[in-house]
Amino acid sequence: MTQTVYSEENMRFLLYYVIIPLIVIIILFFIGTKIYEHYNKKKDLNRTNFVINYWSNVMGIILTAILLSVSIGFSLAFTENVRALNAIDENIFFYYFFMVFPVFPLFFLMFYIVKFVINIKRKEKLDQKESEDE
Repeated sequence: MTQTVYSEENMRFLLYYVIIPLIVIIILFFIGTKIYEHYNKKKDLNRTNFVINYWSNVMGIILTAILLSVSIGFSLAFTENVRALNAIDENIFFYYFFMVFPVFPLFFLMFYIVKFVINIKRKEKLDQKESEDE
């Protein structure tokens, strides 16, 4: 059995090594997407949209996978501590809420995977249409 300690030091670790890097990556990705869109606005619009959607879906998959792993870890640690302290009756709402909490990031992960597959299929259709036009 593992011992989980909720402390300010652990919260800072999570903040500095997970949350802040994710926010920085999202901001840099947004800026990069806007730059790419600006330079390729007058070129092939379908290809520009595909590239932006492709990388947006990849980033969504990566970020939701990271958030899913963090939420699973926190959920397991929280429910284990409540069980170890025999405090389920006093914290029944939080106990069951954090038990099913990882379902939310899992839903978004599946959503981004489906969007990614749909985007890839759309690219295949665009390639077929371009080859027929030539």
